[in-house]
Amino acid sequence: MNILVIGNGFDLSHKLPTRYNDFIGFVERFLNIINTPQILQQGELKNTEKTVYEYIDHLIFNEQQLCKELEQLVKDNIWIEYFLQNPMYQKENWIDFENEISKVIQSLDQDMFFKDGEKSELSEKMQDLSNPFLHKKYSKYTAAMRTASALTHGKGESITYKEIRDRLYNDLNKLIRALEIYLTDYVEKEECNCVLPDIQEIVKENVKGADGEEQIKYCKVLSFNYTNTYERLYLDKQQIQNSIDYIHGKAKLFNTVENNNMVLGIDEYLTDERKDRETEFIAFKKFYQRIYKETGCKYKDWVETIREEYDDFLQEKERIINRANEYVGNDVQRMMHRLQASAVRDQKCKMHNVYIFGHSLDITDKDILRELILNENVYTTIFYLNRDVMGQQIANLVKIIGQDELIRRTGGKSKTIEFKQQREC
Repeated sequence: MNILVIGNGFDLSHKLPTRYNDFIGFVERFLNIINTPQILQQGELKNTEKTVYEYIDHLIFNEQQLCKELEQLVKDNIWIEYFLQNPMYQKENWIDFENEISKVIQSLDQDMFFKDGEKSELSEKMQDLSNPFLHKKYSKYTAAMRTASALTHGKGESITYKEIRDRLYNDLNKLIRALEIYLTDYVEKEECNCVLPDIQEIVKENVKGADGEEQIKYCKVLSFNYTNTYERLYLDKQQIQNSIDYIHGKAKLFNTVENNNMVLGIDEYLTDERKDRETEFIAFKKFYQRIYKETGCKYKDWVETIREEYDDFLQEKERIINRANEYVGNDVQRMMHRLQASAVRDQKCKMHNVYIFGHSLDITDKDILRELILNENVYTTIFYLNRDVMGQQIANLVKIIGQDELIRRTGGKSKTIEFKQQREC
C-alpha cells in the first residue's frame, strides 16, 4: 500500500494562494472595496492587475448573492478584526493562525478563574479580560467600568462569559465558511498547469489483478487540505471517493455555515486532569470538530490493514521456527525444517510506503503521524522544499517520535525514514 500525506505546502508548490495571509489579505481588500461607495457606483474596479482583484470585481458585480453572503460573514467578524490588527497577519502558516485562536481562547478560559482558584460559571458576568484585543473590545462591560458608572449614578452594562464565548464561536464558523468560499470560488478556479514529478511517480502503479491482467492501482491520500487540487490534477474521477481521506474536511462552494465540515480550530491545552472535566471551550478544539462535523478517518482502516499484515507475518514466522525447534522426525526432515526456519529468520516483511509532501510535521498532527510512521513494515519518505525546511521538519519529528526513535529509523539496517528534496514543476 502507498499512502501520500499532503499539507498546505502541496497547494503552495502548485503556485496556489492558500497561505492564511492570502486569505486574510483577500478579505481586507474585499472589505475596503465594499465599504467604498464610489467604487460600487462606478460598476467596476479600475485596477484589476492582480487576479485577486479580478475575482473581487467579478464577485461584486456578477455574483451578487455570493457577494452578499461573504459580506455578512466577514463584516463585524471579531476574528477578522483580530487578525487584521494583529502583527502575525504577516506570517504565513496556518499553524500560526490556529495558535493565535488558541491564545485568545485560553486567555478567556483563564479569566474565568477567581483569585482563590475557583472557576466562575459561563453564565456569570465578565469581570475583566487579560487579552488586550478582547479587553479593548469589551472594555465597557468590565467590573471596573460598572463600578465607575455606579459612582456617577449611571447604570453599568454587563456581559456574560457565555455571550463572549458564543460570539467567538459563531464568528469562527463564519470565518471558516468565508474561507470555504475563497478556496472554492477563487483558488480552485485558478488555472493550474503545474504537475509535480514526485507526485506523478507516487500516484499510481501498474499491478497484476487476480485475472493476471494489468490494472492501475492508485495510492491512498491523507489530505490535511480543504482543496481539490490533488483530485483535479492527478486523479481519475472514478477513483476519488475511495482513495482520499479529507481529515480536516473538504471545501464545497454550495455549503452553508451550518453544514460546512471544514475543521479549523485549536489543539488540547488543558492537562489530563482538567480536559475531561472542563468542556466550556470544547467546540473550538479540532478533535471535537472532527467528530461533530463527521469528517471521517479512512486512514485508520489503512493503518489497521498495515498492522494486521505485520502481525500475520510475525505469527507465521514464529510458527515455522517453533515447528523446526519441536520437530522430532527423521534427520532429513528435521534438517529441511531447520533450513526453512533459518531462511525465515532473515526474511523481511513486505513494506508499505508513506510519502509526506508539503507538511511541516508540526506536533499538532502528532497522533496521526505517529500512527502512520511508527510501524516496522512502513518506509516513510519526507519531501522537503529546501534545507531550512528540512531542518525544521527534523526538529518537529523529534517532538513527534523522539530523538532515539528518529536516529534508529534514519540510519543502519533498520532505516525506515528518509528525507528527499522535492522537484519543482
